[in-house]
Amino acid sequence: MKKMLGDELVKNIEQLIKEKKYTAVKNSLPLHPEDISELICDLDSPPHKLFVFRLVSYAKAIEVFECMPTEEEEEMLKSLSSREIKDILNEMSPDDRTELFEEIPAELAHKFINLLSTEEREIALEILNYPSDSVGRLITPDFVKLYQDMTVDEALSHIREVGIEKETIYHCYVSDTEKKLIGIVSLKKLVLSSPQTKVLDIMYKEVIKVNVFDDKEEAANVFKRYDLIVLPVVDNNNKLLGIVTFDDWVDVIEEEATEDFEKIAAVLPVEKPYMEASFFELLWKRSFWLIVLVILESASSIVMKQYGAVMEHWIALTFFLPILIATGGNAGMQSAMMVIRGLTTEEINVKDFFKIVFRESLLGLSIGFILAIVGLIRVMIQENNQWLLSLSVGVSMGVTVMIAAVIGAALPIIFKKLKLDPALMSGPLITTIVDVVGVFIYFEIALFILGI
Repeated sequence: MKKMLGDELVKNIEQLIKEKKYTAVKNSLPLHPEDISELICDLDSPPHKLFVFRLVSYAKAIEVFECMPTEEEEEMLKSLSSREIKDILNEMSPDDRTELFEEIPAELAHKFINLLSTEEREIALEILNYPSDSVGRLITPDFVKLYQDMTVDEALSHIREVGIEKETIYHCYVSDTEKKLIGIVSLKKLVLSSPQTKVLDIMYKEVIKVNVFDDKEEAANVFKRYDLIVLPVVDNNNKLLGIVTFDDWVDVIEEEATEDFEKIAAVLPVEKPYMEASFFELLWKRSFWLIVLVILESASSIVMKQYGAVMEHWIALTFFLPILIATGGNAGMQSAMMVIRGLTTEEINVKDFFKIVFRESLLGLSIGFILAIVGLIRVMIQENNQWLLSLSVGVSMGVTVMIAAVIGAALPIIFKKLKLDPALMSGPLITTIVDVVGVFIYFEIALFILGI
């Protein structure tokens, strides 16, 4: 969590608690729930955290609790009385409560679920029954539902009656008699319309929505594409089950971006923040792909062994092998990263495969030609006008870069077509594949040009 408040306030609060100046502590608390939550998390002593939390007014305590990281929520719940836990859990928004239940041990989650009221327990169990990666895990049923035969005056009266308990009132959803979603109307539209106008006549009928079983990442793309602040979620019969708000989508996007970065860096996704993950968890997550890459990279040594006689005859060939491998790997990684990014933002589709491969082959050919000249000059300077050697290194570099660009562009799209995450085609993995191919190309071209 970011340090927005500064250490001075934290030290001041801790000193006031030690001096038993409790009124001064309460008066020193920030106004915003997020800031109070951050302050509590920054306190070193668990009793002090609990004490400050209990100083917060009941009306604000739920918001403060919801702003805490899950691990802090879990620790706080262990310190509270059953009555306090019951009040907090029943007042929490269903989506935040679900996130808490997903992270804590199953035995503890079961205990907390039993503390919920009958209505809230049904909601919690229904949400937890959806697949973990589905939109259903994010929904909240706290939305304003209107009916098509309501007048604007009746709709506004209904919003005043129930709005205080809802996640948002700025967008209201219109259902028919079978509770199927048929439209959406904004609060602005209601306020500006004539009181006797029917909701049916002013609602927007082309509602952007997602299915409760849709993948969270795919739904997040819908959210981004249409610049929404809230997204309705329906079942297979178009019955409105709930909504997902902007703050939940931000969490999903951040989570998916972090996971993609980890995959690109050849790290198995780490579910906890770096400082909270155990040493052995980090050891396993980081070593797995490195072991796989070592095994794959060993193919390079096998290829090099086949050309042992060539290297004995032309020792100078080995001097430029690291440059060739590094350049090819970098070129492949460039292509892969651009294509992965395009697939993520939906700027690129699987159907564009041949267009992208053709485009990257032309780019690779052009970049390869430039680098071939650079490589040729580089070898000429170092090896005293060895023309054939310079030519073989330059040509090898050009061909390797072109092939690397094509490989880097093609593999993520192929993975996408196979319903696999394109981010699995990470930089290190692309580099390893290009290394093996580059070594083979290098020695074959050397054999041809040098006439060995």
